[in-house]
Amino acid sequence: MKSLVRVEIMGREYNIRSDEGEERVKKIAEYVDEKLRKISEVSKTTSTLNAAILAAMDIANEYFEALEGHRHLRQRVEEIETKSGRLLERINSKIH
Repeated sequence: MKSLVRVEIMGREYNIRSDEGEERVKKIAEYVDEKLRKISEVSKTTSTLNAAILAAMDIANEYFEALEGHRHLRQRVEEIETKSGRLLERINSKIH
């Protein structure tokens, strides 16, 4: 069930309707607010729209880095499973 959560980003209030819990929505809003504030501090002349686009690009970059990290971990798990399977086969062949 969607609930309505009130958050503040860059001094403006937003009502977010979400299936996520209130705490999660607030945590996400705080993260977005922090990104926008950092960009605004670095580039004083950046418009709110430009700051939002730069924040979205930064967040998307973090997302893709996380995906790549997940892919790498999945590949390592597959390699470990393959090697451990071979090792078990060798052990079983020596036992039987």
